[in-house]
Amino acid sequence: MKKELFQRLAKTSTVCLLCSLALAGCDDDVKDLVKGKTKVFTVTGAQVSSKLGTLDPGYYDISAVTNASQGNSSPAGLPVAPRSTLDNLGIKVSEETCGKINITNPVCFESGNASSCTPSQINMLGLKVYTIELDHVKTAASHGFYPKLASLVGGSHVDIAYAEVSCSSLPTAN
Repeated sequence: MKKELFQRLAKTSTVCLLCSLALAGCDDDVKDLVKGKTKVFTVTGAQVSSKLGTLDPGYYDISAVTNASQGNSSPAGLPVAPRSTLDNLGIKVSEETCGKINITNPVCFESGNASSCTPSQINMLGLKVYTIELDHVKTAASHGFYPKLASLVGGSHVDIAYAEVSCSSLPTAN
């Protein structure tokens, strides 16, 4: 009897938690979590709004933005790993999409670390977003991917909101 009551309470708690998350606007995240999946992203490009090192305003591949030999710099913790890293780690990608982060205030990739924030000259980041199995999120995060739900990884990660967009809607890199 006690075991049955405990199981019922556990199921009710889980349903209440999922409903609360859904009401908070996390529908896609909840759907992914229920399926045992989550999203990670990597930065593929950046919109430079004013002179940044050697770069004039425009949209650039992230490698051009992070090229220190050109006088450019990137925030600490900037996720820039290629998809092949997931493949080489044996992490199956069930969906690949794109996203963007519109920046009005600097975006920081690590809690409490000012050197992890985007410079003021960057006003948008282009992303590749990968849906992976939930149990691989920490491995992906330790290899250059950023978890959409940072609480799944913990540490210095912070939740970063982005908009999912069609890949064709991102600008072409200079």
